[in-house]
Amino acid sequence: MFTNGHEVVGFVMGGFDPAAETEAFRCGIWRLNVSARHQGRGYGRFAVAAVAAEARRRGQDRLTVLWVPGEDGPEGFYTGLGFRPTGQVLGDQVVGEMFLS
Repeated sequence: MFTNGHEVVGFVMGGFDPAAETEAFRCGIWRLNVSARHQGRGYGRFAVAAVAAEARRRGQDRLTVLWVPGEDGPEGFYTGLGFRPTGQVLGDQVVGEMFLS
């Protein structure tokens, strides 16, 4: 969870399991939720940066995320941060990746 100093505004869950059977789950963002009234203020960007920093700290060079495609979905948010679709789909979700430098 993360706050704006006064209230919880969002939640991010990252997973780091280099031995995970599914490649997309080895190093990635599993869930990211930001309260609707707090979206557009940089909280999501902050959360993704924090997970990416932890991935780098753990020696990882690739971060993944999954999203449900659609007009109101988060694809634009993730691609704006540098994630690119891999071409893989798990269930009904697109797998995106970002290479960390």
